Amino acid sequence: MNENEVVVAIEVAEALSRELDDDYVEFWSLLWHLRRALPEADDELLQAVARPILVALTGSGVVLGDLNGDTGTFLPWGNASTAVDTAMAMWRELGRDPNMGDIGWLARTR
Repeated sequence: MNENEVVVAIEVAEALSRELDDDYVEFWSLLWHLRRALPEADDELLQAVARPILVALTGSGVVLGDLNGDTGTFLPWGNASTAVDTAMAMWRELGRDPNMGDIGWLARTR
């Protein structure tokens, strides 16, 4: 990543962290922030910037998982590394930008 992309990654991680102070955040929100900050970026670059954001967030008490719509229960996907890999693989397999309901959620646990 170049210097601008690093700055964007930090800014997006901070924005998501603030959102997580109040509520769960759906995965698509990560890409929404990235697309606005890097409008000319291709999918490969966006994924390269997204991964360290997810790694940083999961290293600071955020987990990835599913949210049960009926009970409101958050169901973590496992350890941080596996969860990040799972989210990134789901995004690649989707073959397009994730939208609401496509991948999963982030939740602050501490």
